[in-house]
Amino acid sequence: MSVSLEKVLTTGAGGMLGRYVDFGICTTRKDMDVENLSIVREVCMQHMPTTIFHFAAAANFVARKESPEDSFKRDALGTYNVALVAREIGAKMVYVSTSAVFDGLKKTPYLEDDMPSPLTPYGHSKYLGELLVSSMSPKNIIARTCWMFGGGRTVDHKFVANIVRQLDKPQIQVIGGTRGSPTYNKDFIMALVEILQTDATGVFHVANTGNPTRVDIAREIVRVMGAKTEVVEVDAAALEMQYPGAGSRGNESMESNRNIVLRPWQEALQEYLLEEWGVPPTQKE
Repeated sequence: MSVSLEKVLTTGAGGMLGRYVDFGICTTRKDMDVENLSIVREVCMQHMPTTIFHFAAAANFVARKESPEDSFKRDALGTYNVALVAREIGAKMVYVSTSAVFDGLKKTPYLEDDMPSPLTPYGHSKYLGELLVSSMSPKNIIARTCWMFGGGRTVDHKFVANIVRQLDKPQIQVIGGTRGSPTYNKDFIMALVEILQTDATGVFHVANTGNPTRVDIAREIVRVMGAKTEVVEVDAAALEMQYPGAGSRGNESMESNRNIVLRPWQEALQEYLLEEWGVPPTQKE
């Protein structure tokens, strides 16, 4: 089956993930506030997309923790509005979820058929979004991912960017232990397009191959960027006191049993750093 990408409408196109969409109808909050049902309906009726990539959501974990009401409003209400209108116009909806829908207690990577059991406001809001989307139409796609990176200097304010911006320090403290599945936003979009072209539906785990710790990722950044910074592994509880919300959330790694295979995380991270960051700020004149 061939799906026209020109008929794909993306919400949240101005964010870390949406900026990698270079096809179809791209909307930002200014164009279409997903919390306003009438606006969502008006924009979608105007363009009549066959697929909606729903990327508009609260993206900051700490903000979600400090203000869960806002997170639920953005994730639940916005997702409901988009899913409702998608059903009305017969469009397939692609919803981005997270490994945080799991409790983090499993010793091996989570698979699509593992039962969600969220423990955080972030996880609860995303799982509620999953339930809303799946209840609206069985032909929708739920794409779970983990530890996303992308956006470059101007947009990236997450873990990878935080490490790059500290490469002038002799030492960086990073939480160890917890494993995740780092995912380059560019690769994630490409995978969604591939899934869309197969006409598949349901839950997919979409992440770059490999399950490193954040210490592993930080050391890879230091290596790729040619820095001399020492990465020191620290206890999650100790760092949580200094940076609330930064503590360990248990095992966050995922794998797919639906034949979704992305390139290794090291390869994706290297491309991201060299192409979107280039020379580290600390090495510039």
